[in-house]
Amino acid sequence: MQFPRTLSLAMLPTPVERLRKLSAIPEDFQLFIKRDDLTGFGLSGNKVRKLEFLIGEATKKRCDTLITCGGVQSNHARATAIVAAQLGLKSFLVLFEEEKAKNDGNLFLSRLVGAQVKYIAPEEYEWVDDILEDVRLKLKSKGRVGYVIPEGGSNALGIWGYIKAAYEIKSQLDSRRLKIDRIITAVSSGGTYSGLYMGAKLLKWKVKITGFNIRETSAIAVERIWRLVQSNLKRFKLNIYVNKDELEVIDGYVGKGYGLSRKVELDLMKSVAKDTGIILDPVYSGKAMLGLVDQIKTRSFPEKERILFLHTGGGFGLFPIKEKFFR
Repeated sequence: MQFPRTLSLAMLPTPVERLRKLSAIPEDFQLFIKRDDLTGFGLSGNKVRKLEFLIGEATKKRCDTLITCGGVQSNHARATAIVAAQLGLKSFLVLFEEEKAKNDGNLFLSRLVGAQVKYIAPEEYEWVDDILEDVRLKLKSKGRVGYVIPEGGSNALGIWGYIKAAYEIKSQLDSRRLKIDRIITAVSSGGTYSGLYMGAKLLKWKVKITGFNIRETSAIAVERIWRLVQSNLKRFKLNIYVNKDELEVIDGYVGKGYGLSRKVELDLMKSVAKDTGIILDPVYSGKAMLGLVDQIKTRSFPEKERILFLHTGGGFGLFPIKEKFFR
């Protein structure tokens, strides 16, 4: 497969491991985990795979500033800021905050590497694309060349990160003669799910991609994913068959809302950490794991399925809420 221009930023391939001794899940399920929390220290998580393609384009265009957005504890914003520092570029982050942000976790790291931060209210985020373009134009007036990266790095180019990851996963499984029936991932901006779905299509790999939306509704998530799939097909003229009805995003695990944790999620993250030593995050993998556990307990997934859980990183997001774990 010929991939678009890319930079090498992540520590790849990340391992696929058997997920054993997980007390929350019956023993008759065979579970594996793709450790994309191990893509690097500052670049931990799924976002860096997308950035490899996006920043590859940015450097080709000789941009000097990376501009992006997200929540105040955005993993994507943190990864963008760190990559910018590594490459000698500037970064400008537009972040929404529900309340006065703690200088902790992802925000701390973003500021530590020199990112310029603009805070907006949650209700302003509806117009974030316009805000990002306004930032780019203001930088242009000062002689700087900005490159706008959308939320989560999710656009027609960015989703190549997880198209390529699908090839990596399939190669790892084939080398061990392992068969996987279903891949589980959290869904927000939709780029990770879109890439896995299209990668499986390109590989002619009959694996089910199942997402758990961690904000809004599954219907909104499916529409977002479908737009990404269509935009990728149009831009890169890929000759594959896609079907919107194949997209599966399971609702019911958003809880209090984006980036907000309930006791049930915190308890599960503690349980997984004690059972396996694997640290989940409160925004993405914690909620996706809750969804997986619940679907298994209710026997919504067939017993003999072999399931691969994608760990999308995000552990730095634990630090601003650490006091909630041991009340």
